[in-house]
Amino acid sequence: MNRKQRRAARSAGGPAAPGALAGKPPPQLLADLFDTATMHHYAGALGEAERCYRQLIAALPGHAEAHSRLGAVLMRQGKTTEAVAQIERALALKPDMFEAYGNLAQAYIASGQGERAAEAACRALELNETPQTKAMFVQCIAAARFAGNEQRYRRLLARALAEAWTRPRELTRVAIALIKLDPSIRDAIGRAAAAWPVHLPASALWDSQTITALAQDELLCRLLECDPITDLGLERLLSDVRNTMLQAAAGYGGDERVLGFCCSLARQCFINEYAFATTEAETNAAQELGAAVERMLAEAKAPPPHWLPIVAAYFPLHTLAGCERLPAQSWPPVLDALITQQVREPAQERQIAATIPALTGIDDAVSRAVRAQYEENPYPRWTLNGPPAPAANPPGPSPAPRDALIAGCGTGLSTVEFARQARGTRILAIDLSLASLRYAKRMADKFGLGNVEFAQADILQLGSLPRQFDFIDASGVLHHMADPWQGWRILLSLLRPGGFMQISLYSELGRSNIVAARAFIAERGYRPVADDIRRCRQDIAVAADAQVASVAERDDFFTLSECRDLLFHVQEHRTTLPQVESFIAGNGLDFGGFFVDAGTRARFAARFPQPQAALDLGCWHTFESEAPGTFAGMYQFSLRKRS
Repeated sequence: MNRKQRRAARSAGGPAAPGALAGKPPPQLLADLFDTATMHHYAGALGEAERCYRQLIAALPGHAEAHSRLGAVLMRQGKTTEAVAQIERALALKPDMFEAYGNLAQAYIASGQGERAAEAACRALELNETPQTKAMFVQCIAAARFAGNEQRYRRLLARALAEAWTRPRELTRVAIALIKLDPSIRDAIGRAAAAWPVHLPASALWDSQTITALAQDELLCRLLECDPITDLGLERLLSDVRNTMLQAAAGYGGDERVLGFCCSLARQCFINEYAFATTEAETNAAQELGAAVERMLAEAKAPPPHWLPIVAAYFPLHTLAGCERLPAQSWPPVLDALITQQVREPAQERQIAATIPALTGIDDAVSRAVRAQYEENPYPRWTLNGPPAPAANPPGPSPAPRDALIAGCGTGLSTVEFARQARGTRILAIDLSLASLRYAKRMADKFGLGNVEFAQADILQLGSLPRQFDFIDASGVLHHMADPWQGWRILLSLLRPGGFMQISLYSELGRSNIVAARAFIAERGYRPVADDIRRCRQDIAVAADAQVASVAERDDFFTLSECRDLLFHVQEHRTTLPQVESFIAGNGLDFGGFFVDAGTRARFAARFPQPQAALDLGCWHTFESEAPGTFAGMYQFSLRKRS
């Protein structure tokens, strides 16, 4: 059979007769069969691909690639147990086969074997470090649970955080779990918790080598620099360490490693907006140290390097008189990075603010109150973004939109992500808060994004905007309007027929613990100011009401702006799925489905296996009624405006 004949055979479905492989088939026939199997595999003809791979394995049991790809085909058919066996056989035959480790990691995830998936992903990464293997590592490690202090995973996680393999928030929980497996850190957290709210004495932290252990933990330092610590035990230990460093400021010079840790801790405090609990004596001591730094700056002297991160752990360096002199002085790299975060970047944002236009006025009383909140506490907090996703389309089967509107863009996290994916799309991103917009613009500039226009505007006055959009994202705004339905209708008037929307709304059922916490706050008279939010956080964490205390398990609990958004918002609306369904039916929209995790989707499919159930809001209402925590975060879904 010549090459032309082999191609004809492949196009006709390949050598279909099992008898053709009787005896010892010639090598060329086996090669043709592998080609045919691969063709069916990539074309999605999984049954034919499986048949061909099995034929090949029967004739040549040691064909590692065939075992690996058969495993991948079985995975796509939901035959997870068989898939794992085939891929493991492939690796037994050829231990350095990079492709097989990737397939095995996916199979282990599907079968709920998180630790084994992480091991396979690590091996794939070690064999061939690519954007794909980094993404696979991130996916697998985030789902893993570890019993030991795994140095291998720690090193890779530290790199993933420092090099932004993904959003840091995707890795924070697993990073904290690994950090707490260090015996010395775990013991220190226990001692801090037992003494709380009293600080551990400085001698206990120095004599036990706790500060040294923290300073030597690379994973902890990288996490401190890029995302809020979302663990109360670790937060309390770090609060104790901060207090100890403040006490030692006058007489302790500190070595290079401890200076680096102090800078990491100060960057964490800036990221969480100084959410850590503090006493009046601590605050006074920090202010005195800050005043000493100001006097030295006024005299054109360089403050002792270790003073700056200690001050910066209690309030931002840009609030110091004379702070503009800091960037011009020579500092160790770790300290220079802190000065960039707390002096240079805020200065850039102040300059950017003057360049952001106002598209509309802001006259509505609720809009003005919401704007005031976000001017004081821009939301959400973020520092890094992962690589752009390969997809360039919004939800739905449309090509990338020509024009997109991000309504309520905040500090620009989702805007930057979308703009990096769809660089050919013209994006208008609006928000009420200038403080949020200037942060968003600085981050967009950092990524070199020229396809985003930022502007200050109120949705209520957008109806006269002479523009139409193919895609509108309203993921963080409608539930904070006086009338969410009115705001939604205004946005719909700006959406072209056939265009898509992405909507997020608060669930009445899913936020029952938030409702309880807001009642707790009202009863005790906490105000939406920094000192009261700090006190409130500590009281919620030890509340006798389990529903109230459960709020401390949410990631948004761990920064001042996110906690204020979560519990102290000036305007919050919650809704139900029957209300959403009624609005969709009355406004010419097609529901495109919820964005939910794989576990939720699998449970829903088991409860409602009928075709199209995933697009039936009645089914989802029943499902949520039976499992009220399903949308504890938000309802997040896509819609299409009918042509």
